[in-house]
Amino acid sequence: MKPESPPSITFWVTAGILLLWGMGGASIYIAYFLETPQEFALTAEIAANRDAYAEYIANIPLWAIAVGIIAAVTRLLGACALLLRNAWALPFYLVSLPFFLVALFRAFVLADVANVMSTGHIATEVVFVTLSVFAVWFSYRFKANGTLK
Repeated sequence: MKPESPPSITFWVTAGILLLWGMGGASIYIAYFLETPQEFALTAEIAANRDAYAEYIANIPLWAIAVGIIAAVTRLLGACALLLRNAWALPFYLVSLPFFLVALFRAFVLADVANVMSTGHIATEVVFVTLSVFAVWFSYRFKANGTLK
């Protein structure tokens, strides 16, 4: 039997980046409960959009916040599982992705948030979708090759 080789530095760096992304996503939802919509808008938007974005934040329905929290928590758990080389990373990311897509659908299609977001904020959301898909692929790849147990 061939001895198992440790994961590459690329695995660890990527898992670390996914952990930072997961922590950032979780911190956003903590801000929903600790900051007023106006305070939250100050950190995310350009001055011209702040009032409209604050109004958008104030009117996010509880179910949509819950969907976002589930996406963020499972994303964070997926990253922790990666760092522990645990195969649960894949199911966590597989749960996170559709919840995140539902949250974005509600925001961009049902609530038309793009009208009150800066271009940079919209671009960030596109990067986050890309990272979500990447996290599923990455965890699948390393589960399939036996790195995740």
